[in-house]
Amino acid sequence: MKLLLKIGAIASHPVFLPVFSLLVYAPLVAKYGQDALILSLIWILFVYLFLPLIFLKYIRKIHLAEPNLEERRSIFKAYALINFGFAVVSIFLMSEYVSFFVSAGFLHVLMLLLAFVELKASWHTAVWAFILSASLMVMYNYQLVGLFQTSWLVLGILVAVAFIRWKAKAHTPFELGMGIAAGLLAALPILFF
Repeated sequence: MKLLLKIGAIASHPVFLPVFSLLVYAPLVAKYGQDALILSLIWILFVYLFLPLIFLKYIRKIHLAEPNLEERRSIFKAYALINFGFAVVSIFLMSEYVSFFVSAGFLHVLMLLLAFVELKASWHTAVWAFILSASLMVMYNYQLVGLFQTSWLVLGILVAVAFIRWKAKAHTPFELGMGIAAGLLAALPILFF
C-alpha cells in the first residue's frame, strides 16, 4: 500500500504542472503542430524540472522528500520566479500560456505567503485545484464545450490526490483544504486575460 501511495504522490507531483496543463490547454495549442509541442515539452521539463531540482538539491541542499518550512519557502520562491519567467517567454512562443504561467506564479506566491505565516498547505492539492479552476476558466473564456469532461477528470484526480496525501499522512485535512483554496484562488487571473 505504501508503494502505491508513493507512486501516486510522484505521478501527481507539482513539478509536473506544465505537463498537467496539457489536460486543459491541448485544444488551444494543437495549432502549433506536434514537433513544436514536443520541443516545448522537452524545454519545459528541462527548465521546470531538471534545473530547479539540481539547484534546490545540490546548491541549496534542500531535503526534497520532507522539506521544512524554510525549505518550502525556497522551493516556492524558485517556482514563482520560474513561472513568471515562463510567462514572459510565452508572450513570444505560445501566447495562450501567458495567463496560465502568470497564474501559476501567483499560486506559488500564495504558497510562499502561507509558508511565511507558518501555514503548511498541500502543494499537491494546490496544483490540482489550480488545474481544475484553470480548466473552468479556459472553458468559459474560449467556450470549449468538450473541456467539461476534462474538468470532471481533473476533479477526480484532485480527489484522488487529496486522498493519497491524507492516507500517506503527509498532510492533515486542514492542510489539504488550504492547498485546494490556494489553487482555486490562484487561477482567477486566467479569467481576465
